[in-house]
Amino acid sequence: MNYYERVDNAINYIENNLHDEIIIDDVAKMAFMSVTNLYRMFFALTGYSVKEYIRNRRFYKASIDIINGSNVLDVAIKYGFESHEAFTRSFKKVTGKTPSSLKKVKRPFLFERMNIMDKYFEIQDKELLDKYPDIKVLKELPKMRVASYCYYGKEPETNAWNVMSEWLQRSGLSIEKDKLRFFGFNNPSPGPNDTEYGYEVWTIISDDVVINDDKIKVKEFPGGLYAVTSVKGGEENIFPTWQRLSKWLNDSKYTYGGHQWLEEHLGFNDEFEHLGGLDLYIPIELRKEFNNKELVEIKPMKLACYKEVGKDAVNKARKFFIKWLNDNNIVRDNLSVIAWYNHEREGLEDYFCQIGIFVEEDFKINDERVQIIDFKGGQYLVTKSKFKRLGYEWNVFIKWMQNNKKYNFGLHQFFEQYIINNGKLEMESDVLLYMPITKNH
Repeated sequence: MNYYERVDNAINYIENNLHDEIIIDDVAKMAFMSVTNLYRMFFALTGYSVKEYIRNRRFYKASIDIINGSNVLDVAIKYGFESHEAFTRSFKKVTGKTPSSLKKVKRPFLFERMNIMDKYFEIQDKELLDKYPDIKVLKELPKMRVASYCYYGKEPETNAWNVMSEWLQRSGLSIEKDKLRFFGFNNPSPGPNDTEYGYEVWTIISDDVVINDDKIKVKEFPGGLYAVTSVKGGEENIFPTWQRLSKWLNDSKYTYGGHQWLEEHLGFNDEFEHLGGLDLYIPIELRKEFNNKELVEIKPMKLACYKEVGKDAVNKARKFFIKWLNDNNIVRDNLSVIAWYNHEREGLEDYFCQIGIFVEEDFKINDERVQIIDFKGGQYLVTKSKFKRLGYEWNVFIKWMQNNKKYNFGLHQFFEQYIINNGKLEMESDVLLYMPITKNH
């Protein structure tokens, strides 16, 4: 159950007990969270404190009773007030009208029940929801201003939160008063055998919070569309939950969005110690019709090519070659750069990436790291992606091929073709995916 569902549980409990005494501890229990976290998340999602929400809902109900002719004292007692006078004072303060003036205008004080799930979540396909009842699609995670810190090394999550916690204790901010929310993500992510990697943590802050700190910096996060689910159990279930989100994505009408994936850390005490609880947010966007796959024949050609070997070969190769292109003034609009790698060895010492451009026979190179090689070509199916969705679209393409009866995987080299403009490879750059194939006879 994610935090939105928990707050919705709290609202359901309040709604069913508007005529009775409501103990905040009981509301928190129904929402499966502490009172502190209830106050924090309730305000973050509704814009009202729990007590304000209860009072406004009661006055909405009371205003309808008064318009329908109920005695004001009876209404006052019904909604927990000891006297006509106390009810009238509070009613006027909130609604701007006395009970008697409300009777004359016959317009109730408007404060409808909030439906968190309708407000924040898209209506989902029933079949998909039956298969993945724990995964919901947020209409949008809003733009956020955050205090940010990133730690690189061993146990980066713990170390990053320790630094953020120390700053929060100095800052004067309060989890309850400032309705703080906390997010984190790997930056950079670890390879298969890495014990050192990065983890970045965020605390949502208001526009008036000023930060003067050597470690904590301010960032503006633009927000976006997300699917969200909760991790059940301990840390050992985080990775399987991410895998479940990926399976959901493949079955859904959405595709990977390319904006920042996030983990929301939920339970905290007043000393900013994390007590547990984690919601996972996978960035998504509405899937467009999968690109038509064009059948092409690539002739043998010459490549000016650079090869990088090692755990981070792909990133290093791209960075080196784009710089080499710029340094040698080999830049123009819609410049095509191709690359391939042994993806099954990612993170290992023999992981490699080759990246290059097609050239003529007489092309001159003044750098021994860049060599002219022969590219054999062959028959390919081609589809299009954005660079930010490259890994995801390859997975979709491969699964499509596995279920295709017309083509088989070819043994010649797969490759990617980056469309470079202004000498830069950017998240929104177009990429063509070339799948080697043979026709199934």
